[in-house]
Parts: sequence; structure tokens; C-alpha cells
Amino acid sequence: MHIDPTLSHVLLHEQENQSQRSVTTGPTSHVLITPPPGPDDLTRIEQQKRIAPQDIVQFQGIEIDLDQLDELNNTGDSGEDVTFDIRTMTPREMVDFSLDLYIEGSLSFEEYSMLAFQPELHPGFENTIGALTGERADPDRPRDYIQQWQDRFDFEKRYPSGDPKKLEQIDRILGVLHGFEETLDFVA
Repeated sequence: MHIDPTLSHVLLHEQENQSQRSVTTGPTSHVLITPPPGPDDLTRIEQQKRIAPQDIVQFQGIEIDLDQLDELNNTGDSGEDVTFDIRTMTPREMVDFSLDLYIEGSLSFEEYSMLAFQPELHPGFENTIGALTGERADPDRPRDYIQQWQDRFDFEKRYPSGDPKKLEQIDRILGVLHGFEETLDFVA
């Protein structure tokens, strides 16, 4: 949450106005008059604003400051190009990435749950799904998640599950993943 530093000045000004009204209209025993901040106070407030914690997200070793992202893109100051390679993510990386997408608001909770569910991370995978398919769990092997979700979309179209929202959710997940296939400019 970002609070505008000029808001404190507005609140102080309003408090002064109320204090002055109470001086002229009522008893003076409960009057609280706060002087406006002086130059030293303004300098201290500005320094605290600079060192305040920022909204920083880490993705594949890159720190991304979400508060300054729009400012950097609008000023034309571009850092290194970062590609979110959805086509070579491991299941472990996809779990973290899907949480970031949910926190960011790109995915609903249901869509996040679908994308974050990675069966190979379950300790009983080899005794259940692995026993049926003959595959061993390999959660560190890269996958092409766009192709996986496209296959899932095609399957749902051919064999509907009876849940009309499911096809829409899969389509939305595909749209978000395709959006991250493009190169984005971030400052590392």
C-alpha cells in the first residue's frame, strides 16, 4: 500500500483548522494545535520516504520493484530485457510464478489453484499417478507450460467436464501465460 506523503500535510492543515474553530467556538482546555512541519521535519520525512520498504518481487534471481515499474517504463529508462520463459519452467518454478500472478491480480484464486497444482511435487506421485503412467517424478525438469495448457484447453473443448467455467478459466490462464512470453523491460 502506497500512501501519498502530501496527505499528511492535508491532515495537519485540517487539524489546525479544527483547532482554530474550537478555540473561537468552545472551551480552550482541550485545544490541540499542531504547528506545520518545519524544513528539518520535511527533510526527515523525505529521507524516510526514500528508505521505506518497497514492494519488491523476486523472480528467477531478479528483483523487480513493482512501485517503480510504471515510472521506469514511462521515462524510457530501460534496464536489461527479461524474458519470462514459460516454455522452459520447472514445476517448482511454476508454483512460485503462479503465486506471483495471483498476488499481482492477474489470476483469480481458482485459476491460481489450477496453475499451481503440480502433481509431481506430491510425495505420493510415484505410487499413484506414476504407477499408472510409468513415469517417475521429476519436478526439476523444464516443461512447456503453454503447450500443456493448450492441450488441456483442446481436451476440455472435445470432452467437456460439465463445468462451464472451466473452459473459460483455462483460456484465461493461457492468455496470461502468452502475455509473459513477450519480452518485458525491468531494472534488475
